[in-house]
Amino acid sequence: MASFSYDNTLDETDGAMKSFQQRFAKKRSGLSVAAYSLLLLAVAIGIVMNPTAVPLYIALVFGILGMAYTLTDKKRTRKKIINTLKDMNPEEYHCTIYPEKIELETIIKPKENEVDVKIDEEKDEEIITPLKTVFRFGDDLLNFSENEDSLLLIFNRRQFYCFPKRCLTKEQEDTVRDFLYKKLESDES
Repeated sequence: MASFSYDNTLDETDGAMKSFQQRFAKKRSGLSVAAYSLLLLAVAIGIVMNPTAVPLYIALVFGILGMAYTLTDKKRTRKKIINTLKDMNPEEYHCTIYPEKIELETIIKPKENEVDVKIDEEKDEEIITPLKTVFRFGDDLLNFSENEDSLLLIFNRRQFYCFPKRCLTKEQEDTVRDFLYKKLESDES
């Protein structure tokens, strides 16, 4: 169906994480905000009814901190991941889409400061090959999404793969989008 190589910039990764969070973390975040709102309302009513109750003031502080933590959690998570990725060498990927599966290869490049040391050439015959991940339509829980910069393949509602549109020709982008949308829509029903 399609085959292409790609890499991800930090901005593309951040944008993909935002799209992913909007689609799959929205409900959980909304429930947490609602729970903290109800808790804060109950504590405020308790303080109005009994302004001398010190535990209510402590509960108010914890409720406010919990609400602030919940409201900033997505941004904080993205920032941690982006900071971790800044320290890594950019990886290259190759995607091949077949009618029945998707193969993703991660090509790991050594860091600039890494030294290639081989102690015993006769005993050490291990060859480093790309890491390959295979997803089968119908067997794996896959979703498809898209944002302004990327096409997103989402696995198990917990992990995503970002295919930047800048790495695809217009024809490849249309082919991948149309195929994944139709294939994953038909597998979910």
